[in-house]
Amino acid sequence: MFDIEQLKDFMEEKFGVAVELNAVGEETVLLYHEELDEELISEDVLQILSNPVLFHTYIYNEESEWIIGIALEAETNNSLFLVCLKNGVRVYKELLNEGGN
Repeated sequence: MFDIEQLKDFMEEKFGVAVELNAVGEETVLLYHEELDEELISEDVLQILSNPVLFHTYIYNEESEWIIGIALEAETNNSLFLVCLKNGVRVYKELLNEGGN
């Protein structure tokens, strides 16, 4: 699973944002495909995600609001897909482990 230390490193490397760990909120929810926003997760990506899928989100507010979402295979917690929003706009997406292997 993509943990908070990986989040800190990822945000620094990809966006030059120095995340203060004590300012990060996080939540995990179980979502069905029909509950996922099609503008954030394409039909192609949905095909590799379990249904339902665990979605772990990190929220960080500094000068901008960042939401980093990691889709996890519901039974194994394998990280499958990562999406980043900055002020509500998708700025990054990445397949992490296609097919949950």
